[in-house]
Order: sequence, then C-alpha cells, then structure tokens
Amino acid sequence: MNITLRQINIFVEVAKNLSITKAANALFLTQPAVSMQIKQLEGMVDIPLLNHLGKKLTLTQAGEEFLKFCIRIKNELFDAKELMQEFKGVKRGTLNLSVASTLSHFAVQTIKLFLIQHPKIKIQFEVTNRNTVLNNLKNSTTDIVMMGKPPLDQDLEFSVIKENPLIVIAPKGHDLTKNKRTSLKDLSQQTFVIREEGSGTRLAFKTLLDVNHLTLTDYMTINNNESIKLCVSAGLGLGVVSIHTVKEELASGTLVELSVEDFPIIKKWYIVNRKSYHLPAVAKVFRDFVINQILFRAH
Repeated sequence: MNITLRQINIFVEVAKNLSITKAANALFLTQPAVSMQIKQLEGMVDIPLLNHLGKKLTLTQAGEEFLKFCIRIKNELFDAKELMQEFKGVKRGTLNLSVASTLSHFAVQTIKLFLIQHPKIKIQFEVTNRNTVLNNLKNSTTDIVMMGKPPLDQDLEFSVIKENPLIVIAPKGHDLTKNKRTSLKDLSQQTFVIREEGSGTRLAFKTLLDVNHLTLTDYMTINNNESIKLCVSAGLGLGVVSIHTVKEELASGTLVELSVEDFPIIKKWYIVNRKSYHLPAVAKVFRDFVINQILFRAH
C-alpha cells in the first residue's frame, strides 16, 4: 500500500469530526479534495472505512482499527520530529573523540564540564598516542581530536586550546636536584624513562637533542605518563613530561622539576578536525565549547 501521510492526516481529521465538511475546513481543503482522498485511501486498503448514512458518517469496524494505526503513525512521526529537533539543537548525539595521552587529565575535566551543559550527549573517548590520533582522523573513525601541534601538510583545521610546557622530572634526592642548572649535554648522559615512538612528547625531546647533536645514552620506553611517573619516582630514570601531568607530584614533593638548559620546551595543545570531513553537529558544539572555555579563561 502506498498510503501517504497526507491521506493519513485527512482520514484522522474526518474520523475525529465524522464530517467531510468540518474536516475540509480544519485542513483548509475543499470538500471534493477530502472526499477524493478518502476514496483513494479506501481503494488502497480495499475495504470501506466509513459508513455513509445520508449526510451522517460513522466509522466501520475496519475504519476504527485503521484509525488506531493512523494515530500511532502520527504520534511516532511527531516523536521523530521532536528527536530530530533535539539533534539539530544538539541535545543528543554521540561524539567520537580521540585524545593524545598528555591531554588526558585536561580532556576529562573538559568533558565533565561539557556534559553538565549537554547531559544527553554520549561520548566515545579514546586516549592514545599522537600517531594513532592522526590515523583516527585520517580514517574518519573519530570526529575530533585533542593533541599537540598537528602536521601542517594534511587536510586539517585546528585551534590552540592550551600552552603545554614540557619539563624534566627526577625523583626526590636525585644528584641533579643539587644543581642550579644542568646543561643539555650532561642531561643526555643520564638514564631516562621516555614515551614510545609516535608520542608527541618523545618527538619534541628528540628534536631538541638532534638540534644540539646529542643522543640519549641509556633509556627505557614506557607507553603512558602514569607509568613514567611511577618509574621516575622509583629511581629508574629521569622523565620528560607535560607539567600538567605532574602538578600533584610536584606539589607533594614526590617528584622534582629539574632546572635544565633549553627547558621547559614550550608546546601547545590543539583541538583538531579534518576540513573535508562533514563534522556532526555535536562535534561542532564540542569544538566551540572547548574554544570558548579557553577564551573565557584567558579573560
């Protein structure tokens, strides 16, 4: 049956008023137009829906049952319309977000604030390294990412969201804590606990060493900041981390920031999306929320 929504609306109005004339007036249609639509509808269902007793109309038993379906359809369509309006107004939806691990704490706090304003939005949230974040963008498996400086040769648009100083940390009582300032050359002779290949923090540190024609003599690779903090605290080596990831440890004295030549390395965090990817409404709202939060804090 190719029943149209227009026919359903007309039938419901006729059934409600039990009058072609009243239904026509309510729908701003002519009586012949209403009668024709009812006739076509009855032809489609192949059974009378109305009894015509002179000028009086009543519903047949089939008409009464059919009316229930029509009302249900109208209600479902109304609910669908309301739901689409919610999506349009970004009251609902799912945001796919990838975050470089250095930003994990910042991202969690930002998401918390965002969900206070948008409690019905669901967030799929992945914390990973720089390479995976960029691959997620490339493969469109994420809507938006938060990371260090994105590559300039890719189809990306981005905004700065926060400054990210990288510092050298040591355990309490380490020999270098006695120095007023340590040269980069002396630092490179120390044992380090550093992030894995693909990490933005590791790349920044390696770039600084390369520029100064230095290499690390001894290091261990760890794939997350929390483990690096534990290893440094246990005396297994020095670490290079974002200052934002060790504020509590520095305040408590379990870790110490070393004064080192060319440190801190001042980096920035960005919110990034692909230019050619149609950004869902919920992702646009999240991006604007993050940027506005930064602007608000700046003032």
